[in-house]
Amino acid sequence: MGKSRIIVVGGGPAGMFAALEAAKGNLEVLLIEKNEMLGRKLKITGGGRCNLTNIKDKKEHQGATIHNPKFLYKSFDALNPKELMKYFEDRGCVFKLEKEGTVFPKSDDSSEIINILLKDLSDHGVKILYNHKVEKVLVGEQRVGGVALTDGREILADGVILTTGGASYPQTGSTGDGYKMAMELGHSIEKIKPALTSFELKENWVKSLAGISFSGTTLRILKMNKLSESGDLLLTHYGISGPPVLKLSSYINEINLKETPVTVEIDFFPDKTEEDLKGWFVDHSGGKKNLGNVLTEFWPRKFIDGILVFLEVPRDRKMNELKKKERNKVMNAMKGLQLTVIGLRPVKDAIVTAGGINVKEVNPSTMESKKVSGLYFAGEVLDLDAITGGYNLQIAFSTGLVAGTAAREKLDNKK
Repeated sequence: MGKSRIIVVGGGPAGMFAALEAAKGNLEVLLIEKNEMLGRKLKITGGGRCNLTNIKDKKEHQGATIHNPKFLYKSFDALNPKELMKYFEDRGCVFKLEKEGTVFPKSDDSSEIINILLKDLSDHGVKILYNHKVEKVLVGEQRVGGVALTDGREILADGVILTTGGASYPQTGSTGDGYKMAMELGHSIEKIKPALTSFELKENWVKSLAGISFSGTTLRILKMNKLSESGDLLLTHYGISGPPVLKLSSYINEINLKETPVTVEIDFFPDKTEEDLKGWFVDHSGGKKNLGNVLTEFWPRKFIDGILVFLEVPRDRKMNELKKKERNKVMNAMKGLQLTVIGLRPVKDAIVTAGGINVKEVNPSTMESKKVSGLYFAGEVLDLDAITGGYNLQIAFSTGLVAGTAAREKLDNKK
């Protein structure tokens, strides 16, 4: 009797870790990837630098998870950030910590992470089938039997792990294939939505200033208590982007923004109080310089021109002629410019997909389907998503490890 076989469908971080764990037994492990390389989306994460994880503890990781954080309790126990880092450190990777606990390879090169995984897959004897797409999972009597490829071939297996990713960045291969396969097997799919994406704004004057950036801002979503994020901000041809925008997007993607727009308030100078700014205006009130020229101490000239038109304050108003009402308009915009969010960029442009396979139909201790024996899920194909900062990759690696371990142990126990 030959070795039992486990097939992993999808070669992202969840798939590679699942395959590595499955291969620790006396099993044949086949990893099927529809691209010509593994880790295509992993390669571009963190701007190509790979924000592998976040050094914060399990409680904070769960707090950073938007949908179904409790489902991840067992996964984080199985593989926490320090253990994930140690795996790569033991294989020669040196890490560095950056702001807010983010972890990057010192090389700033995601290829270092991918190459370590590729070598380990080879060392563990994992077979990789590139440039082949799985059409469906074969099932008989409510248990897995293998997979069917789009070229008509069938490959038999005793266990199948679906790690096909979400629907974000489809050019990397994340085209929602796993949702279709799971639905065919009786699983329900929570609505697919963009997560970690940019805001589309109503205000055309902002969109006309695309390319201007600001550092150290704080953004707040009004009428949503304590919902705020800080970081750099970028004006785009459709609205605004940047780390705080990406984080906030995951909290408002349940809202139909076309029917119910939300207001975002930008504090350009969170380190300055209103009294600080009032004092600055008072100090300059006796001068004959134009308001527009004096404000270059705070904002880029092009932005000053745009916002003063929006505020209906003359750019060439002399500081010694500036009216109190005009001064207050400018000060209010510096500490709380309000803009209208009428949409989010689509799923294909989002960093992460929200929604996916309903986790109530998956065993959180094993990642095995509650509907089909021998079928496992891991990574973004599940209804799991977190804010930016290394949390989503940790979810992928942790759930991948759990799925691979459980699939191997189930078959080992049958012998």
